[in-house]
Amino acid sequence: MASPVQPVMKTVTESWMFTHRSWIGGALLGPATVAAVFAKPIISEGPGLALLFDSIGWFFFVAYVSIRIWATLYVGGVKDRELQTCGPYSVTRNPLYLGSLCFAFSICFFLQSLTLVVLTLAASWAYVRWVIPAEEEVLGNIFGEQFREYKLRTPRLIPRPSLYAAAPTVEVRLRPLRTEAKRLIIASLVLVLVFGLPHFQAAAWWPRYFMWV
Repeated sequence: MASPVQPVMKTVTESWMFTHRSWIGGALLGPATVAAVFAKPIISEGPGLALLFDSIGWFFFVAYVSIRIWATLYVGGVKDRELQTCGPYSVTRNPLYLGSLCFAFSICFFLQSLTLVVLTLAASWAYVRWVIPAEEEVLGNIFGEQFREYKLRTPRLIPRPSLYAAAPTVEVRLRPLRTEAKRLIIASLVLVLVFGLPHFQAAAWWPRYFMWV
């Protein structure tokens, strides 16, 4: 008697919403970022308030770097093979998305753009509403009851520090770390451009199509 054919479980990277997730953020944040570049900053005077915005921006950027590296150390290279529930994954199911959100907010505060803040929140909602559930559906198919129990006790995005549980050991994989390092280098270059932007915006020849965004 022939054994029943087992259904083929698709991996996370085979999910359409997962593989096209960058288009959601780009469609919402790209135009607003361009508008912020060619707009008059909200805080053109008052060094104290400008310093506050920059400080908040640096807070989010440091959080972005720390969370992304921390999460990559735990999950790098085993995303479809092992369900990680320790370290950053003990306080939030999606620390990598949380780190990326911190980077988006850092750019918002460095550019002093209210519109960019609003659209970053909208992009976050879209990820929470569509992208993350699509990815978690795949993980649920792969890991079954283990993932469903993990999902019940761990928040989707906003971390809950009281749940923190450290792993006894962490197997570090260099290839995912190198990939993440490249992303962080690109993010740092973006930050350099953002900090150089005020010098161009102060020039008389720089176009200003908006009073502020």
